Amino acid sequence: MKGPEPHVFRSVRAESDPEPEDDAAAATDEPVSDSSILERFEALKRTLGDEEGLPSPEPGAASPAPSPPAPATPDPVESAGSLDELQARVQEVRHEERARGATDRPASDDQPPATGPSDLTYEQLERIKQAEAVTRRRAAKKEKRRQRRQNRSFWRELPILVVVALVVAVIIKTFFFQAFYIPSGSMIPELEINDRVLVNKLSYRFGAIERGDILVFDSPEAIDIDRSFLERVFRSVGEATGLTSPDTVLIKRVIGLPGETVEVRDNQVYVNGNPIAEPYLPEGVSMRDEPEITVPANQVFMMGDNRNASNDSRRFGPIPRNDIVGRAFVTVWPPGAWSGL
Repeated sequence: MKGPEPHVFRSVRAESDPEPEDDAAAATDEPVSDSSILERFEALKRTLGDEEGLPSPEPGAASPAPSPPAPATPDPVESAGSLDELQARVQEVRHEERARGATDRPASDDQPPATGPSDLTYEQLERIKQAEAVTRRRAAKKEKRRQRRQNRSFWRELPILVVVALVVAVIIKTFFFQAFYIPSGSMIPELEINDRVLVNKLSYRFGAIERGDILVFDSPEAIDIDRSFLERVFRSVGEATGLTSPDTVLIKRVIGLPGETVEVRDNQVYVNGNPIAEPYLPEGVSMRDEPEITVPANQVFMMGDNRNASNDSRRFGPIPRNDIVGRAFVTVWPPGAWSGL
């Protein structure tokens, strides 16, 4: 029995399932135009756009032109210029942050985010803070230089100040007030040794001397001692400040006024034949008797409160008014002994 002929089988296969033509052969057999290629490319783009959720361009629409590159943002720190401008920029950034209410800071200091609308990054702000620190250091150095100049100026002006102070002290001492040091106990208990008193030199230019006043006057027994110029200068300064007392002055109390008679007998002082009250004397004080003496015009009779240890008018007589330096009116040293006289 003979089998089917091969050509019959091929014809049946060709009729039922024709073989697919090769793509390359088809391409060579049927040429493709440029428009067909473009249509396929646009279809492929639409397919990819649908998969990625991108809008598909209309067929035949022109492709969008590429966007130009963004211009480079200049560095605010580099473009700021001087430190003063950096300082102003920092204040502007802080004002913007307060206006936005952006007070939250990043949890990590390693890489914080940018500051937002201020266009300054964290690193740029740190650089500005460093510039602020440099500004503060420069200001501190400038202040130190200013203080050094002031100190040098003070030491240069110190001699002038000393001279002016001495001139003022001499003027005050000569015409107004002078402090005196009490070197002896002739006025105990009213004035103790080492006390300082202030003397008013104008008191008797416009007023009368009264009994009981404590006066400073030139001693009739003073000896003029020859001293060098420096000794006289230092002594004048000491006398003006009350640190030393002149060797030529004494301090006593007025007992007899011009035209009065003064007598001492039985531990009592009599003026014009009448005993006078002396509450400033210690109780039970004793004194030697003195004959009656009449006080000349423009003179006063002086006695110390410590009657048995005082060199006064009982020895050298009444004191001329022209020899009176002034009236002691207050004790200024020591502080606890401050009181009027």
